[in-house]
Amino acid sequence: MIALWAALVEDGDDKTFFMGVYREYYALVRETIYRMMCGGNDVEDLAEDTFVRLIEKISVLRTLDCCRMASYVVYTAKSVAINFIRHRDVRQKHAYCGGEDDVSGELPGTDVSPEDACLRREELTSLTDAVQKLPERQKNLLYFKYFLEMSDAEIAEELAIRPDSVREYLTRARRAARRQIEKGEKQNGGSKR
Repeated sequence: MIALWAALVEDGDDKTFFMGVYREYYALVRETIYRMMCGGNDVEDLAEDTFVRLIEKISVLRTLDCCRMASYVVYTAKSVAINFIRHRDVRQKHAYCGGEDDVSGELPGTDVSPEDACLRREELTSLTDAVQKLPERQKNLLYFKYFLEMSDAEIAEELAIRPDSVREYLTRARRAARRQIEKGEKQNGGSKR
């Protein structure tokens, strides 16, 4: 990589100066990036990127004393590492990492007709509307049981009721939701079934 830098720096005096900067601060740059990255395989590459950025600033580096140059080099190394981390996080955020899991069996199959899919969507909408009209306690019971898949004991603890009463309360909540669905079907001109 040093040969590449020698090609990037045209002036012979600048080459000598920059080689001195590289030798003196390479270990510091590498350590700074290593700490920020918590190890990893990218430390060497990021250290090299830091020095590539510093080549553009040779005129600035020449004006700095030893302490300020060390600060400038460390700041540049941190900047390179932070930019790398940001870009890596964005890539990971938008990348699909399905791993070994095959979810094709969980996807709706092509064997479902458009009519069936439409009926299913209407039923889900009807159920959602019915649950939204329930009192808060009944909504919470259904949510805890069927969405969060909590046990009866966990639900009892959350709602401050006896564990053996949870089943009874769930039955009442399901019946109330069913009544809301039937009420909505009557208002919409008859049963959808």
